[in-house]
Amino acid sequence: QHPDTATSCNNIGSIYHSKGEHKNALMMHERAMQIQLATVGERHPDSAGTLNLMGSLYASKGEYTKALQMYERALGNQLATLGEQH
Repeated sequence: QHPDTATSCNNIGSIYHSKGEHKNALMMHERAMQIQLATVGERHPDSAGTLNLMGSLYASKGEYTKALQMYERALGNQLATLGEQH
């Protein structure tokens, strides 16, 4: 596995999201996250980006609690890796 593969999975997921195919979109974003966890870890800006994509997907489905959880995880990752001043 390679981090670039996760980027491709997220890109495909974003297309599915745009088409309203939320199940397929979530599957691709989850696959990207699995690759990122195995290659760069959760505390990496790319992983935070995937969490934001998943948050956006959940929000568009009206699943606001799940969306907020994803956004909060992403923010935590960003603060941990980039710091408060970035």
